[in-house]
Amino acid sequence: MTVDTNADDRLLTEVERQEKYLAKLPDDFPFPLFNAAQALESQRRSGYRNTAAAAREIVDNAIEAKATRIDICFERPKQLKAHQRSESIHAMAFIDNGSGMLPKMARYALSWGSGTHFDDPAFIGKFGFGLPNASINQTKLVEVYTKTADAPAITKATLDVRRVRQHGLHTIEEPVEATLPDFVQSYLDKAGLAFDHGTVVVWVEPDRLSYRTPALMKEHLLDDFGVTYRYLLDKVELHVDRTKIAAVDPLFLTPHARYYLDETKGGSKMSADYNIAVKYARDPETGVPALTKVADLAELDRSDPNLEAAGAIYVRVARFPYGFAEAAPKGQKAATDANRRFEIRKSRRGMSFVRAGREIETVDVFPKSVKDQSKGLGDWPLLQSYAYHWGVEVRFDPDLDEVFGITNDKQTVRPMEDLWRLFAAEDIDDQLGREQSYQRKMRKDERAKQDVAKAEKSAEPTAAETAAAAADAMAGQKPRVAERLKAKVREELEEKVAQRSKVDDSSIEAARKALEDEAKRRPYIVDFYDEPRGPFYKPEWLLGSQVGVLINRQHPFFQTLYSPLLDLPHGGQAKQALDILLIALARAELAVEHEETANWYVTQRERAWSTFLTDAYTSLQQKMAPVDEESADPAEPEADAGAAIELEAAE
Repeated sequence: MTVDTNADDRLLTEVERQEKYLAKLPDDFPFPLFNAAQALESQRRSGYRNTAAAAREIVDNAIEAKATRIDICFERPKQLKAHQRSESIHAMAFIDNGSGMLPKMARYALSWGSGTHFDDPAFIGKFGFGLPNASINQTKLVEVYTKTADAPAITKATLDVRRVRQHGLHTIEEPVEATLPDFVQSYLDKAGLAFDHGTVVVWVEPDRLSYRTPALMKEHLLDDFGVTYRYLLDKVELHVDRTKIAAVDPLFLTPHARYYLDETKGGSKMSADYNIAVKYARDPETGVPALTKVADLAELDRSDPNLEAAGAIYVRVARFPYGFAEAAPKGQKAATDANRRFEIRKSRRGMSFVRAGREIETVDVFPKSVKDQSKGLGDWPLLQSYAYHWGVEVRFDPDLDEVFGITNDKQTVRPMEDLWRLFAAEDIDDQLGREQSYQRKMRKDERAKQDVAKAEKSAEPTAAETAAAAADAMAGQKPRVAERLKAKVREELEEKVAQRSKVDDSSIEAARKALEDEAKRRPYIVDFYDEPRGPFYKPEWLLGSQVGVLINRQHPFFQTLYSPLLDLPHGGQAKQALDILLIALARAELAVEHEETANWYVTQRERAWSTFLTDAYTSLQQKMAPVDEESADPAEPEADAGAAIELEAAE
């Protein structure tokens, strides 16, 4: 038997490390549930995505305290530290005119688990983690100033993480009477507001802000709060640095919200709306809870001990027309409402969950594995760049928190599998698949229209045409009309001469000379034509001696290969090189003398090459979706090509 000495060393090292830390504990260490210093440092790193996400917790508390107005203001530094800017944020205050807190409650509110609504699910908050958790995530020192309507003075409570001992019991300090900070009082005076009752939460010298300057922080909060509290802004006013926040509906279906446009004028359209009555109850035999749809109110018995919760889930789906939400040109700021809508959609591509009128988060990953589908969780679309252009929102009440897996910081939802099953049973997954397919088809059609408009004959010789003529000069051999075609080419030239002479009111000879000179100046020309079932290109003699390459804009060759080259930033050289290849093919076919060989060329080009390219490029289009410039996602497989075909057939 071999002894693993390395394993023994590792175990010994771990034991020694434990002994080292235990030696630091005092003899009378009471072994509390939490060890203050390390627990607080861990909480400081809790999962708030940014300052706005943390600030929502303070706003939530103010709303629950029946505030009708909430203001956020900033203090600039009075004395600058090394490398500190005069416009940096020295302190950040949240002012509300809610009920205020009793002195003992202000002290209690700074401790974890101090919520007063745990048994009442109708409120935004529930667990009592918001104020301390969010505050220390952004600063090491938070001050709470509060006053009830009948209190003679303002009370100040403080949580200072810097003063927490490594071990031992730590408590919130006794509140004291105080006056509001000067920058807060100055803000109230300028806004014409009194502080008769309410609460002011001050983050002093915050060290983890997402933005360091008031201007950027203001923009950050205005954008976030407008969306997060869109359903509550008719009940409470929110102001950031004296700017009132307006509601922003990320589905752009709410008339009074910013960036709304009426559907008849090219605005967002509600393509589906669901109102689903549900119950969450335990199986009497197994005790396992399950979410099911309620078909009849008789199913709901409030005295049923197995009934955990009941309520309604509201789902709405929005469809955006082409151009309604579009990215600004790279390197440029959003300049239009369409650009601003796109900026909003960038962070909310997916399913938005709204709890008690307050948005929690947007989930951007749906059940998608084969295992998920076999469990009945639905067949959901992949959220590629097309999802910027449609939206889905789910609203529910706090009674259903268990169903949606609401975390204690109200930052995340973790929907239970039964919820996805319910949505799949209501065909919501199919509806989103149809939205994805609609956007794919519409944008493909629009791009095709734009590409056709861009694909026009150049007024001057192109680089490819010039290069082909130069190659002829180097070889000392210019293309000549085959004997079998001379009569036909001459006849066509005479027709053009006649047309030109009428248009220009000139003589026949002058018209003929002008056309011949044009053919000499430009011996090759690339042009375009439209024929849905025609070959991908066709060669023709033009102006008597000019080789014409006519590219079919209706063929998949153009849509899949040629057209994308027109849009690529550096696709010019590739496009010109492709034109030279087509010129070489056209040149060879037009120069054929034998009728049988000429017929072979036509048959190959029209029935073999073009048919093969049609089938191959169509298959390629179905397997690979182009990546929109605004998306960094990999190309999306056409997993729901069938839905696209069904949609196309329906239209």
